[in-house]
Amino acid sequence: MALFSQPVYINLPTTDVDRLRTFWSAVGADIDERFSDENSVCVQLTDSTYAMYMSPSYYTDFLGDREIADCITTNSALLQLSAGSREHVDEVLRRAVEAGGTEVELPVELREDMNASGVYSRQVVDPDGHQWEFMAA
Repeated sequence: MALFSQPVYINLPTTDVDRLRTFWSAVGADIDERFSDENSVCVQLTDSTYAMYMSPSYYTDFLGDREIADCITTNSALLQLSAGSREHVDEVLRRAVEAGGTEVELPVELREDMNASGVYSRQVVDPDGHQWEFMAA
């Protein structure tokens, strides 16, 4: 039995809500306007998975005394999304880079090992420094 129910919301800080709205819209994601305003944008990634980007002042309301990490210079999470095919992975990656993301090249040995096991993966860093992996298996 699953530990939690659907949907899943991944909460992430952003320095520019509109920039992330534009980025993910260009990649092809829908925006859930019910949970979007001047402080946040809710990006629908799958039928039941959402990325909720929040302004720093709103995001820190949920953190207690902790600080927001600088995701431009450090990484605290690698967020993976499954795609239906290698072609879909390549298309989503292309759109993400055109929209301002930066591709992360995996080491050759890692790519070869993944390919040998039937996994195809490409990674992109969004404009706020959050790293996303698009994968097909």
